[in-house]
Amino acid sequence: MTLAEKIQKYVTQLPPEKQIEVLDFVTFLQKRVDVSKPSTRRSLHKHPAFGSWRVRKIDALAYEQTIRSEWDSRP
Repeated sequence: MTLAEKIQKYVTQLPPEKQIEVLDFVTFLQKRVDVSKPSTRRSLHKHPAFGSWRVRKIDALAYEQTIRSEWDSRP
């Protein structure tokens, strides 16, 4: 039995006024999903900052370690 079939089985056993409440709740959940869903996902590879360290003459990992060590050594 699929999830949809199980839900249908339980809902059909409810009185009509409770079935309406279930429908209202499902509608509410659907609206929340629609609002929170991003419209489109863009690739980070197309972001202008992607690959910006490639053209520099700096080792990005060494730079990161230096910055982190400065943070760790703060009073």
